[in-house]
Amino acid sequence: MSILTVGEENSSQITTCFPPLFLQFLEINDINPNIYTIKSLPRYICLNTHFPSSQLPSLSDLSSQLTCTQIQKVPKFPYFFSLPSEIKIVNSSAYKQGKIFGIDLSSAIAIYSLDIHPNDHILDLCCAPGAKLCLISNLLGNVGTGTITGVDISKNRLSVCKNLCKKYKIAKVRLFLEDGTKFNVLAPSYLEPIKKMIGQLYELHINENWLKNSKDKRDKVMPFWAPKILRSDPQKRDSQYLYDKVVVDAECTHDGSISHVLKYEKYGWETFEKNFLNLDRLNSLWNLQQNLLKNGWNLLKPDGILIYSTCSLSKKQNEDVIEWFLTNYKNARLETIPNIDDLKTAPLKVNDYNNADLFKLVRFDPIHSNTSGFFVAKIRKIKET
Repeated sequence: MSILTVGEENSSQITTCFPPLFLQFLEINDINPNIYTIKSLPRYICLNTHFPSSQLPSLSDLSSQLTCTQIQKVPKFPYFFSLPSEIKIVNSSAYKQGKIFGIDLSSAIAIYSLDIHPNDHILDLCCAPGAKLCLISNLLGNVGTGTITGVDISKNRLSVCKNLCKKYKIAKVRLFLEDGTKFNVLAPSYLEPIKKMIGQLYELHINENWLKNSKDKRDKVMPFWAPKILRSDPQKRDSQYLYDKVVVDAECTHDGSISHVLKYEKYGWETFEKNFLNLDRLNSLWNLQQNLLKNGWNLLKPDGILIYSTCSLSKKQNEDVIEWFLTNYKNARLETIPNIDDLKTAPLKVNDYNNADLFKLVRFDPIHSNTSGFFVAKIRKIKET
């Protein structure tokens, strides 16, 4: 039986579609199998605001290009539109010209929770495949001295990020092929004095000799890709160059991504079990998520914001990770996720804990939220007195 044709049948019928190891994973993690019966979810697109507003497509333009009358603006999320899942955007002129990009609404909520300002230096420790970078760049703009630093351990995935940065005109980003649990390059230090001397960052024409640094370059971690101005940064180690905002969109089992799970009906469940349900991998994931959080926290300024998120529905990879973190980092405080009053969220799994703040965490899933499965935590780093 095909999962895609199950509809809203009960769990006992659904379970005949899944391999035993995945069923065991769902049971252990108290995940409702009916989640995987949702036939279609809205897809979302965002306008690339690096184009002048006069050049961006209107709702009418998008409807015409995509041959769809069901495109809708998303309340409280400027430049966001929802459309039916079957609509393909890749052949539209807006997509080919880099004027729109796809990103799930739940992922966008995580980025909006950063409360980005023009002079913020933002670190994304697991940046691939790159849609988050596009939205961060939208919100950061080109007016201030803020920058984006993206890190990923996969060269292939980081190459995709590089191509997206070029396509969507993300000028103030640098990408590093590094392990996010060990990455230790602080925010760039060159941009502020150069901004004062010359003006807008996208108009910079710098003498390369002026950028050369007297320090031993063997101490530097060379970016996988960056514009010249960021490649030449001296990578100072002063605490003033800690990041203002950090994103830890952690590696996980991806069980909340319905399309990701369902594609293995075609590719074979053996591949899914090997890649995502291997016992050694499951045992190591929690440590990986902890270590990503710890490193992101060490690179964050006091009073800065860290966003932890996954596309898993597993309590162990979400609420358990945050409870562990709050227990071990007393200068961490959970904050409310903004802009979601009009959205339906999924029930949290916090009954095992005696911590009222955990109700500030947010879950999305296909049944309750009509989005992919996603978990978000917003954590403020309290200044120590």
